[in-house]
Amino acid sequence: MANLTKYRTAILNRSQSGLVVTAGVLLFVLGFLVYGHVFSNGLCCADDSTNAIVAKNLAFGKGYANSMLFDGRPGLKLFDPGITTGPTLNIPAAILIRLFGNLPWVPGFVTATVSILLLLVIAIILSKSVGRVRSAVYLCVLIFLLYSLTAGLHFEEWYSLIGDMPAALLSIAAVAILVMHPDRRSVIAICGLVSGLAMMTKLLAFLSFAPICVWLVWRVVSTRTARCLIDSVTGLFAFVLPMACFEAWRASSLGLRQYLQNTQEFLAFFTSRTNANLGNSAEGLSLGLFQRFATYSGAMHQHFSFSPLGLFAVLVGIAIFLHNTLEGENIRLLFGCLAGGALMNAVWWCFLSNGWPRYALIGLCLYFAAVSCVVFTRQPRKLIAVVTLLMVVNFSASYHRLLEPPRFVIANKFAYTPRVINLLRTVDFLKNLKQHRPFVSGWWGTAVDVEYSMPEVGNFIRSDHLDATRQRPDLILVRNEIWVKWIKDEQLALWEQRCNEVLLDAQPYVVMRCPANASSSEAVNHSR
Repeated sequence: MANLTKYRTAILNRSQSGLVVTAGVLLFVLGFLVYGHVFSNGLCCADDSTNAIVAKNLAFGKGYANSMLFDGRPGLKLFDPGITTGPTLNIPAAILIRLFGNLPWVPGFVTATVSILLLLVIAIILSKSVGRVRSAVYLCVLIFLLYSLTAGLHFEEWYSLIGDMPAALLSIAAVAILVMHPDRRSVIAICGLVSGLAMMTKLLAFLSFAPICVWLVWRVVSTRTARCLIDSVTGLFAFVLPMACFEAWRASSLGLRQYLQNTQEFLAFFTSRTNANLGNSAEGLSLGLFQRFATYSGAMHQHFSFSPLGLFAVLVGIAIFLHNTLEGENIRLLFGCLAGGALMNAVWWCFLSNGWPRYALIGLCLYFAAVSCVVFTRQPRKLIAVVTLLMVVNFSASYHRLLEPPRFVIANKFAYTPRVINLLRTVDFLKNLKQHRPFVSGWWGTAVDVEYSMPEVGNFIRSDHLDATRQRPDLILVRNEIWVKWIKDEQLALWEQRCNEVLLDAQPYVVMRCPANASSSEAVNHSR
């Protein structure tokens, strides 16, 4: 009997170790895919290139500034309100740029490293509450669900300087920290600080902190003790500390007058991220909300293959299943905060936002983190396995998307893609045209990756700030064919008529000379 007990114990230990190893392997595979995109794809798009420009300018001693302004004006703009990724990522990116230079892979390396490390940190923190085996199983489910969420259209969230994925993972880590010892003031303070860092990565992460605020207030009201009140105040102070430091930096850099003006510009930009045109009457309000929800549901299905109503139904079902079956009050707090944060984000995105699909990502990550709590139930293991399997199958709606990231990595083998190679070719070519600066570009997204990769700052002026019909010295027009097509730019079209000499065609980048002769001006005038 003793030998049998030892044998069963050995088998159990091996299976437990196997689960931990499996979680480690999944994390390694995810890191392999993410870093494969980092080093091959570099800057993915206009938004992360713009954030990379801010990091580059900071590294080059120009301040926390944008040099490819959204309104097209030349020059630098300190603390540009349109920069939506905060200093939590941009400052580390600036440090790496200072060390390695403004190479295409550097900005994405920051996002990838922060994201992978945060997944590991979440697992380690949860292991203090539920044990390393349950924590490993949770990590496995969470990795697969987050991967199935982003594989395809939004895998760039793992390797681009956009900020949504790190902000979501910081929010999840904050809740994991809280449930470790929710009665300790130091733990509440660290939770608040991490939540503050999440908000300074992406402002929308504030919605993820709202359930924690509700819990803090409920704790004070239910206990009516000075200790709980001080705990709550400490947590809130820690939450606002990163923002206070950033605001102090912004105020000292801009001065009081420009600081107030910059704040007004930020509020205007933030308002533009919402859609308030719902109608004044109750009927118009109801119809506007219904139409918006229907439109946004279609966008979510197109980008993520999920329906908001379907997600909500599954969350309610999981909540009913988990009712009074989660192992301990702390784990119920974990599920409640994650699910509450997901619902807060969902309400904002469905009814108050402008419907941009990427803005839903933080809420979706919290949603999957909440749903993954099914592994912490006291129900029999077979039931846990069945529910987990059904959950995984349900959320992996587009199986073909799951194969896209590994196919990309296998095809490129960590080497630059042709697009990145041509980006560097274009930069090398433009370096020899110093006398023609600033170069002419279209709307801000058409040249931000070139601006980031150039050795200087402020290399472009937008076409609508110049008159294409006037005779001027020779100018150089730089186009990115991918982004030029996104926005109809009549002024840029005039420049394209005038600039008929192609100096470099490195798709999608095209460099053209704009001659300053009378015949060109007359031709443009005739075409108008």
